[in-house]
Amino acid sequence: MTSLAITDGLLCLVAAAAVANSRLPLAFRMGSALLAVTAGLGVLRFSDLLPLPTLHGFFSAFSASSAFLLMAVSTIWTSSAGATRAKYASILLIVSGAVGFVITDLFELTRFGQVVAVLCVLQTIVYAARHRLLSALMGAVALELGFILFATGQRFSNLLQPGDLLHLLTAAGLALLVRYHRRSPHASPVRSR
Repeated sequence: MTSLAITDGLLCLVAAAAVANSRLPLAFRMGSALLAVTAGLGVLRFSDLLPLPTLHGFFSAFSASSAFLLMAVSTIWTSSAGATRAKYASILLIVSGAVGFVITDLFELTRFGQVVAVLCVLQTIVYAARHRLLSALMGAVALELGFILFATGQRFSNLLQPGDLLHLLTAAGLALLVRYHRRSPHASPVRSR
């Protein structure tokens, strides 16, 4: 089992915990679900249990163009229909994913999803800094740092690959954004059963 499988497993657990948290905005949970599926497929791929590189690559591209957009919408426009209503969040998910695939396949801009992810997280950083939202700011900075380190191929030791840093910083950023949303005045009350 490689380090990529372990760090993808951690990311999968953090993202799945976000999906299960009913107090988070729906769009944030949908974006987290995409990350959880992608990370789960990464665990299967990098542990050689069920290597599915094309399926993992497909969901990685889909997550890049859609998951971070959904998270940004739910963080910046917390009360919007796109953040809170299933119909509009689903439309946002489907349209952003479709646009990402069309641009990637038709125009062969393979980095399009990554650019969308970077821009969405950058917008979240600006919003959080303007409104002095420390947890959201730290979470978004962790996400952006993960993107930068992965894109530049940085390594900090022989034990961690650039993908490991992406997984670890994405998990940390996601956890901090969850913390922000749970403490936000817009947080949904805990549902009784």
